[in-house]
Amino acid sequence: MMPDARPTALPGTGAFALEHATLVTLRGTEVLHDHTLVVRHHRIESIAPSRGFAPAADLPRIDATGWTVVPGLADMHVHLLPIGIGPEFGVLDEEAALRRGAEYLRVLLACGVTTVRNMAGIPLHLKLREAVRARTIPGPRIHTTGPILETRFTFPGLAAFGELVRTPEEARRAVQAHARAGYDSIKVYNDLDPEVYDAIVATCRELGLQVVGHVAYAKGLHGALAARQDSIEHFRSYDFALDTRGTTDRTRFVGWLHTTPARIREVAERTAEAGTWNVPTLAIEQAIGLEGEPEPMPDWVPRWIADAGAEDDLRKLFTPAQLAAIRGGMEQRFELLAALDRAGAPLMAGSDCPGCSLMPGRSLHDELRLYVEAGLSPLRALRAATLDAARFLGLDAELGTLEAGKKADLVVVSGDPLASVDALREPLAVVADGAWWPVEALRAPLSATAARPPAH
Repeated sequence: MMPDARPTALPGTGAFALEHATLVTLRGTEVLHDHTLVVRHHRIESIAPSRGFAPAADLPRIDATGWTVVPGLADMHVHLLPIGIGPEFGVLDEEAALRRGAEYLRVLLACGVTTVRNMAGIPLHLKLREAVRARTIPGPRIHTTGPILETRFTFPGLAAFGELVRTPEEARRAVQAHARAGYDSIKVYNDLDPEVYDAIVATCRELGLQVVGHVAYAKGLHGALAARQDSIEHFRSYDFALDTRGTTDRTRFVGWLHTTPARIREVAERTAEAGTWNVPTLAIEQAIGLEGEPEPMPDWVPRWIADAGAEDDLRKLFTPAQLAAIRGGMEQRFELLAALDRAGAPLMAGSDCPGCSLMPGRSLHDELRLYVEAGLSPLRALRAATLDAARFLGLDAELGTLEAGKKADLVVVSGDPLASVDALREPLAVVADGAWWPVEALRAPLSATAARPPAH
């Protein structure tokens, strides 16, 4: 039965009834057909079969016949732009930086991303987080690390969003300062001295902060697992741990080419025992190894975002041999991902956008497609970007499934994401913190800053 002729919800509406929808609840394998989902006061008020259910008379009603609703998506490894203020970042003052940051968040939201974990925080990101919380700008909820902690900067660009910690005492002070500032977690990096890494972990445990990021070379994968590092990004140092050659060769990525199924299974089981989460970021690995030009961003994406992604070409950091090893080891990354899942090691989805021209939001869809290519089911891939992300953040009582009482973060699509995760690529509407946003309403203000240079 079609709803009667009442106005549908306007953009930003905070109370409405979504009728005759198919709901992929992420409560196990549950799929509810022809159901009505009511949102009020930023939460899911009720879910009921549409037959015989009459929403309150004051609610705008939206006919969702033929539509599928899933929980809002979480990209658990992003870099929110801009990363600084000044001519080198293309922004001259804080007002302009906040305006650009709001545009970046809007792009993410228009792709169905309602939660992000920002992996290199600066004070500007704390202000963006507060603006989203206060509902003064639409955007995904933000969880952010502080500036990246490193004993020696692996590459000079880290100076813009990193902090040197050369002694255990400097490490303790930095973690304490980040906690006071309000950052949600602490990010570690490649070249931390072992005693500095240990001081970071110990201080985070005292303060209740998660330790996330790369694996310090001096500790190695097994040192990070022994420390119960909360999350490892990009499968860092798994290449060294999986290498069966018994060599002292420490060339990055080559180890992927010299492993075995038995070694992959062993390392996956050790990861599961440690309880350490992994964020594979296969999308950025694929982009780094790409031969040729990346797919252009859609015309509605602001030009400055496209330019920033093109400028952050991570491929220039690696030798031709390393790039070849990245390409050649993709199948082994797939095998590790599947082995971690079989072993029960926790996984969540993140894309590392906007490096190598990865489009914010769309890059998460690319990530989920790669999980399916690695052998995960579409439902399992979707869970990595919804319920599992909420579990990692300690928010699974509030987010990650479609249930009455939970926060209303939703994505509405026309296809079936359990048949193909590509159904998520073009959402019809997004609900963020209870507000209804048709995708065209999110994209329209962005088009004004999305002018492209004329083709030659």
